[in-house]
Amino acid sequence: MSDDQANEPPGVEAIPDLLDRLDNVEELAAQLFEELTSYPAGGPWFWEELKPEQRKELWAELDSFVTWLQNRILRHSSNSAGWIPGCWYRHPDAVEMLTALMVAHKAAYRAKSKKPSFELTEWFSRALWPTMDTFSQRSTFKNCLENLSHYDATGSGLELKAESAEFTAFVGEETSTASSEDGQVPADA
Repeated sequence: MSDDQANEPPGVEAIPDLLDRLDNVEELAAQLFEELTSYPAGGPWFWEELKPEQRKELWAELDSFVTWLQNRILRHSSNSAGWIPGCWYRHPDAVEMLTALMVAHKAAYRAKSKKPSFELTEWFSRALWPTMDTFSQRSTFKNCLENLSHYDATGSGLELKAESAEFTAFVGEETSTASSEDGQVPADA
């Protein structure tokens, strides 16, 4: 083969390879489109925005993770205050935090890297133990673990309403042209 032949662009023989590569790009583009249109901005873990089938899948995935977490790691603690009771799914705040913990676990353990890193130990020190400490500080599962049954603590909490009449009036006053022209912030802000 001469130098001129080696520098020539590929000919007809390259077409099958190019078509295969184009198919791969089209398949990847379709997968990306599906990902972008099927899940809300918060991703496939943003409970509030998920469709029923997506929620069902996430519940199954989270249940598997929480079961693994309790059985593999937490149950070996002599302090039962750090355990997750069977009714964990009835605690909306815990569901959100456990979902975040699961996502962090996925990021640490399912990365396709063969290079050693601190990601796995960081999951424990930056995600797992702080989450469990938060549950303990907030007594999230305290009554459930003590009574060996679910205790619903949601009834006594303060519930906010979005765009309440007071809030709407405040925003109207805050954003009126008179207060915004002088650049002053109200004293109670």
